[in-house]
Amino acid sequence: MPARRIGALALALALTLGGPASAQLPDAETFLEDLGFSADQIAQAKAGSFVEGTIQASNERELVAALAFLVQTSPTELVNQMREDVLDRVDSNTIAFGVIEGVPSLASFAKLGLQPDGEKRAKAYAGATPDGDLNLSAQEIAAFDALGSAPTPAAVEGAVRSALMARLQAYQAQGLAGIAPYARSGGKTRSPADDLRSATAATKKLEALVPGAFQALLAYPSTKPSGFEEVYDWSHYQAHGVPTIALTHTVFIPEGPAWVVAQRQFYVSGGYNCEQSISAFLPMQQGTLVAYTNRTSTDQVTGFGGGMKRTIGSKLLASELEKLYGKVQVTEKKPGGS
Repeated sequence: MPARRIGALALALALTLGGPASAQLPDAETFLEDLGFSADQIAQAKAGSFVEGTIQASNERELVAALAFLVQTSPTELVNQMREDVLDRVDSNTIAFGVIEGVPSLASFAKLGLQPDGEKRAKAYAGATPDGDLNLSAQEIAAFDALGSAPTPAAVEGAVRSALMARLQAYQAQGLAGIAPYARSGGKTRSPADDLRSATAATKKLEALVPGAFQALLAYPSTKPSGFEEVYDWSHYQAHGVPTIALTHTVFIPEGPAWVVAQRQFYVSGGYNCEQSISAFLPMQQGTLVAYTNRTSTDQVTGFGGGMKRTIGSKLLASELEKLYGKVQVTEKKPGGS
């Protein structure tokens, strides 16, 4: 999973999707205690250290990470910087990125191509099968097959943009119910929607602290709380050296002086299935205490030894997220940094 997304990271982004009325967030220490951080870990986070918490995976495919750390700026300023795509500027893994404004169209993806290795990647799409490396629905595989035996890279790029636009439109209209499952070998499928539901259902602690957020994530787009903001984007980035395309939905919600932000990758072209991260930005005298959780679904941690692979994978994920957040903190400390 690419460090770019933590949120990603994008940061994950502060989420408090609420319902009719949202609960008052507790102080930072209580909030972290309720998320499972120890008193010693909370003290370390307040002192400026990155602290890794412990959360349980919601299913056998899930890599998890929980972090807490202090940033020397206000929650609102941190959210403003996230709005300005700070993470895309600091993450060297990003190849291309586009915010989707208004009603999506093919023009929304005009800057998305298949370079690097464009010809090779075009052939992979044209010859895609359920047991291949690409995450595609049966309908999408059929659409690429219909391009013929040797389509031009330009033709394949056009079909990729069309597939992304269709997925985006379906999600905007139906939320999780609109996410087409990925075709797998033997007539099986993998449902990103099921994994995102599982990830959301695992946030019981947050459900108690911000009651509306839980239902809003599950019921989007029918539930949007007061102050709700959302951003859609597509991103093209290197995930462990492999060019990867993702569609991401980020939501921002204020909770008094605090913010809750959620980021959901509801489509990923390969490498893993989907990702959901949730952050709370809690005001403190020294700045903002960030509580961050990330759940990434991947088929690569199932089967024999899956428990060990999940443990290793989760530690690597936390390490990547820590490095990226560290870059953000360094940016924060530079005079005039943004």
